Amino acid sequence: MQNQIKSILKFEYLSLFLALLSISFVSFTTFNITAANAVTLRIMAADALPKPITEIGNIFKKEHPGVKIDYDFLGAGVLKGDIEEGAPCDIFLPANGKFQRQLKRKGFLNSYRVFAYDYLAAATPYNNPAHITKSNLIQKLMDSNVTLTTSSPHADPAGDYTWKMFKIINKQFPGAFKKITGHANHLLDAALVMPVLESGNTDLGILYTSQLLELKRSGAKINIIAIPKKYNTNAKFTVSVLNQSKYKSLDKDFINLLFSKKGKKILRHWGFSPAK
Repeated sequence: MQNQIKSILKFEYLSLFLALLSISFVSFTTFNITAANAVTLRIMAADALPKPITEIGNIFKKEHPGVKIDYDFLGAGVLKGDIEEGAPCDIFLPANGKFQRQLKRKGFLNSYRVFAYDYLAAATPYNNPAHITKSNLIQKLMDSNVTLTTSSPHADPAGDYTWKMFKIINKQFPGAFKKITGHANHLLDAALVMPVLESGNTDLGILYTSQLLELKRSGAKINIIAIPKKYNTNAKFTVSVLNQSKYKSLDKDFINLLFSKKGKKILRHWGFSPAK
């Protein structure tokens, strides 16, 4: 009788051991399959967008466990060139539609949408050595003794919008465009203007309002000066899915989140006006 009980117990222990081994094997196999199929979305975006897009991306990753996101934030003209040269990209978010149209003509994408707006603003170091105010801003822009720093046209949409603003000013003050651009120090992209302004190595800088608000929130001692609407330009931030992307379903989910209430709330927090 005792031998029978021992045999039964041995059988049950063996069965339990095999069952646990089976569960461990399945779990290990599942983990490896998940790791092997890990997905990384590649997002290229304007250098004005790191804060909101990264924040939206964090929500997206929570909603899509196992998905990673690689970001590249630079002047959109530089990013467009990278895409044309074969750089991998799933979602492209420049600060205008011009680069989207150029990529569309070359077959890199089929369509794009405006998801947010922004305006230009001027800023000075906190001590404001050139004594720039909203009322004398235009005169100070034309003054060659005032150091002026902007992002570069053609390389960065912020620079394009800034040069467009200078042309609008020129209509009211003939010759202003030549005077302003003649002494403007234009850097490759807006992100490079921010440290120059923060360090006080320029009298006046022009960036997106959202960038200047972000800079001030980070503790930078600067004065933000609103640019009159009659001279200002409306920056249109756009989004597209690249035809090379292998994850169209995930791309769609990200863009839906961008246009959702959550996404719009984040965009407003960082100084943008979400598109309807």
